[in-house]
Amino acid sequence: MTTPRISLDHVALQTAHFDEAIEFYTRILGATLLERRPFKRRRQAWLQLGAVKLELFSNREGEALSPWSDFTSGPVHLAVRVPNLDEFLKHALAAGAKFHPSHPEPFTPPVPGARPIAYLLGPDGEEVEVRDED
Repeated sequence: MTTPRISLDHVALQTAHFDEAIEFYTRILGATLLERRPFKRRRQAWLQLGAVKLELFSNREGEALSPWSDFTSGPVHLAVRVPNLDEFLKHALAAGAKFHPSHPEPFTPPVPGARPIAYLLGPDGEEVEVRDED
């Protein structure tokens, strides 16, 4: 039996900082806002980030989300590729982005053939990895 060909359609992120998340992913990372609307007891936005869509959900009305932590099950970070890391970081930092405290500057992972990467601080404290295209 052959495994069917699959591709990643979208990633859904829950955020306690809905408007800031839209701003971060559009202004800093260059995503395109496709749609923004109410969804059940939440707010929802669809963004296009390269070939993948990003679905943002706010917390439910009257409920609060726990702060982001790398001690919770689930995704560890979101990673994006850019044509030139140095040029992108100049743009991102000038637009207000900050490096994540866990990695306060670009670095090269200690593995053979690795290239420099950087981690930006996402709107909820999450790590957003940025790396050069291969």
